[in-house]
Amino acid sequence: MKRIILLIFVLTSLTFSIIATDTVKVACVGNSVTFGAGIDERETMSYPAQLQNMLGNKYIVENFGHSGATLLKKGHNPYWNLSEFEEAVQFNPDIVVIHLGLNDTDPRNWPRFRDDFTKDYKELIDTFKAKGAEVWICKLTPIFHQHPRFKSGTRDWFWQIQKEIERIAETNNVGLIDLHSPLYNRPDLFPDALHPTAEGATILAKTVFTAIGKEYSEIQLAPIFSDNMVLQRNKPIVAWGKGTPNNEVTATIEKTSQSTKVQNDGTWKVTLPAMPAGGPHTIKFDDGITSKTISNVLIGEVWLCS
Repeated sequence: MKRIILLIFVLTSLTFSIIATDTVKVACVGNSVTFGAGIDERETMSYPAQLQNMLGNKYIVENFGHSGATLLKKGHNPYWNLSEFEEAVQFNPDIVVIHLGLNDTDPRNWPRFRDDFTKDYKELIDTFKAKGAEVWICKLTPIFHQHPRFKSGTRDWFWQIQKEIERIAETNNVGLIDLHSPLYNRPDLFPDALHPTAEGATILAKTVFTAIGKEYSEIQLAPIFSDNMVLQRNKPIVAWGKGTPNNEVTATIEKTSQSTKVQNDGTWKVTLPAMPAGGPHTIKFDDGITSKTISNVLIGEVWLCS
């Protein structure tokens, strides 16, 4: 009987060990937006908390956001000096999602230390890569003009940082998640013009989930593309939409096809060659699993009147 009990204990321990090994740990590194500042019931409604619910029990998502944190080491509140940084490293994450840079737009930071931004970001990326983590960095969430600090200079610095983040993602071979585009036209979700509500955090969580969850997302066209539309003649036909990251989307009109890759943030854009006036045409978009077709498309003159 003792041997049977011991065998059951060993098998149970091995089972739990396997489960623990299979669990994917996600560290959300960032500032007050990651922390969930201003959100009621932050512990359950911040974007990392909502991301946990979306990913399910095969993932452990931890929130390492700190209000006011800067990416710059010489900034007024460097993330490097905070306990959340040490905790994030000690967490030994499999995936790291970094959203830093909003507080670097402060006049105390960007004008004085902008030349250090790329170097400091690379060092942060390398710190987590050295732990074996898959690193994703994020384009900044919006700052709306009502915010008292978002004056002309700060606005320019914001866009400079956005461009720098894009370059950093490319040169360091890490994933880029666009947290700006899904929210730039939703000022209603930013009561103080800086921090999203719980609904805004849901959009952030879904955006991150699309990138890191690696689950299939049906191909989607932007709402502007529909049956019975008219496209400008003798101009390249540019179409865009959403899909599963890294999938290939092929657009076909008549006998001409062009393909593109879905980006890490779930967006894609493809350009078909210019065509003369005529029609009707059918344009098909296919990602190898599902397809979308728009019919009765005419090529002609498009004028906007006011």
